[in-house]
Amino acid sequence: MHLILPYFKKNIKFIIAGIVSLILVDILQLLIPYLAKLAIDIIAKNQNFELSSIIKYSIIITGIGILAFFFRYIWRICLIGTARYLEKGIRKELFIHILKMDSYFFSRFNSGDIMTHATSDINHIRLAFGMGIVALTDSLLLGISTISMMCILNIKLTILSVLPLPFIIIITRYMGRKMHILHRDAQQLFSSLTEKIRESFFGIRIIKIFNFQEIADKRIYTHSKNYYKKNLKRAVITAMIRPLMIFFLNLSLFIIIFQGGKFVIDGELSPGDLVAFIQYLSLLAWPVIAIGWMTNLVQRGLASLKRIESLLKEQSTIEKNTGRENFPDNYDIKLKNISFSYDKNTNILKDIDLSIKSGEFIGITGPPGSGKSTLLYLLARIYEPDSGKITIDQIDISKVSLEALKSKIAFMPQESFIFTGKIVDNITLGRQSYKHRLDQTINLSNLENTISNMNSGLDTIVGERGVTLSGGQKQRIAIARSFLKEKKIIIMDDPVSQVDSKTACSIISNILDEKKESTLIIVSHRLSAIQDADKIIIMKDGRIEAEGKHFELVEKNEFYNLLNKIQHTA
Repeated sequence: MHLILPYFKKNIKFIIAGIVSLILVDILQLLIPYLAKLAIDIIAKNQNFELSSIIKYSIIITGIGILAFFFRYIWRICLIGTARYLEKGIRKELFIHILKMDSYFFSRFNSGDIMTHATSDINHIRLAFGMGIVALTDSLLLGISTISMMCILNIKLTILSVLPLPFIIIITRYMGRKMHILHRDAQQLFSSLTEKIRESFFGIRIIKIFNFQEIADKRIYTHSKNYYKKNLKRAVITAMIRPLMIFFLNLSLFIIIFQGGKFVIDGELSPGDLVAFIQYLSLLAWPVIAIGWMTNLVQRGLASLKRIESLLKEQSTIEKNTGRENFPDNYDIKLKNISFSYDKNTNILKDIDLSIKSGEFIGITGPPGSGKSTLLYLLARIYEPDSGKITIDQIDISKVSLEALKSKIAFMPQESFIFTGKIVDNITLGRQSYKHRLDQTINLSNLENTISNMNSGLDTIVGERGVTLSGGQKQRIAIARSFLKEKKIIIMDDPVSQVDSKTACSIISNILDEKKESTLIIVSHRLSAIQDADKIIIMKDGRIEAEGKHFELVEKNEFYNLLNKIQHTA
């Protein structure tokens, strides 16, 4: 509940205004049956009644209806509007929280589950918060007031007419518990279904290339069927609640007509009283139904609230806003006894010791799975090492605020992710202040010819995940993105793996010219990209197997020598 309390406190004036307006609407509704009773009693008792008295009551009832309309509009604006504000606030809070999470978090929570939290679950909280307050207020105020008015008219008939109503409360309480469990399970299945659909859409080209449509269809059908079955059980419970409530309300109506009719004949009740009783029962129908409806809303809302609160309790293992904010001019990097594993069981990196002087060009190569990319992730502090220490000029990077560290490091991951939109937006990522470097970075990444051949140039729309671009074009956009802002440490994971040899050599040459006094670290299987490095690191099985310059490694390292021969003869 602590998640929604701040929104209650911030909008307390609107909530109070809404509840007061709702109470006024309920009071006005209570007056109409009583006025109708007075008018009907005049007609029943005096056949020579004056039409003006009936018109007077008609005008009063119409005026009450207009007032009720006005106050009903007010409470809807205040209560439903506040619920919408709550929805917006929680969604923003959840999204900001997710943005703060580290890579460990996203390895444990899939996208479909997070999307369900941000859409369906928040909608259920909004309904519980908005219409839940309305249903609760009406259930208490209108229900108690209506029964009180009925007691004033005839207490015996009131007692008889409300006898079926406790059964409604018993049914809603029992079915409410069932609803809570079924809704929680249904939301989990919906998360799984959303993730599978998202995965299928993102991988649609692979599905079509390998003719996996039938397999993908069966997989989605299985998840959809499970979600359907769980929702069907929930729908059965929901479908039973309303008919049962209507049955018991109709039973009350039968008692009023049957026993009330006898009271009218015996003179214990006036015709107006009987009409008022029937109208009060129709008013009482909503509070009684609201109990079941509110139970449904609140059970769903609480289940969704628990799911979101559990997600918000997740904390990043990487501290972001602590530590010093400044760096010295010297950017010597040292890794001491670094070990790391993704699952805390199998070490990907083992006892890594490495020294990188400020301004050096370091190349890293090795067989697949040797830990090259993981080493870069640790240097960029995307992950924290399990043991050991990484320092920049003898300052432990875990003691530096993440914002300060990121401001000094340009990191290009192996996957060249492209956002839906224009090429220029994919390069700048909204960083308007660096547009003066746009032409320079485009030339650096050899993108000028590609962009000039497009009809809209930099404003060309690249489609979802860059569907209209080749792998090499995506990679060069990612390179341009990395160099838009000058950084002291440049880390690149296989930056030219998807371009031809000539373009690769040109890009690497441009990068070396651009790096100036910055430290450059490149992982690559293409030796032409790293052969001019001040030091080349060869990794194997999570360890540094050898290090040295290109000509030294050709002579003394078997793996490097073989890789060099293969690439020179290819």
